[in-house]
Amino acid sequence: MYGGWIIAIGVAIGGCDGGSGLNKAAAESAAAAPRVVSLQGEAIELSKALAALGLPSDDDQTKNQIVLRTNDGALIPLLKDEASRALFLDERLRERPILIHARKRDKIAYLQVLTVQVKIEEAYREPQYYCEVCTITVRYPQVCPCCQGPMILKYKPEPGDPSR
Repeated sequence: MYGGWIIAIGVAIGGCDGGSGLNKAAAESAAAAPRVVSLQGEAIELSKALAALGLPSDDDQTKNQIVLRTNDGALIPLLKDEASRALFLDERLRERPILIHARKRDKIAYLQVLTVQVKIEEAYREPQYYCEVCTITVRYPQVCPCCQGPMILKYKPEPGDPSR
């Protein structure tokens, strides 16, 4: 008879664990939520970045890993997905100034790239791959999904650019 009252009182005053269970889970969830960051630097193979620091490594693990070397020298690994794939596949986008907008989570070392922009002259522009036959663009190098022809690297014009 009293067991039901004890549970009801425990829930009313914040749970049977002193109130920390639900609040702790909510706090951990909020802390784990990604935040959007903008970082400048250059995309580079991890093996090259480590070699520049005098840290040789086995290429089988580091050659295909791309990191952002920030302007202050930090190395941040990039999660390979559709948004970052061009950096992994096209060497022309590496080892040059870039601006990355990405999601960063506190307990995960990798950045989840949202957009990449490459510095062209004094402006950052988004790389895109263009089919001159079909006039379509995609985010990373590939054969045209429409005509199966070649696609060329172009940079998305700035808004208001007369070459648009």
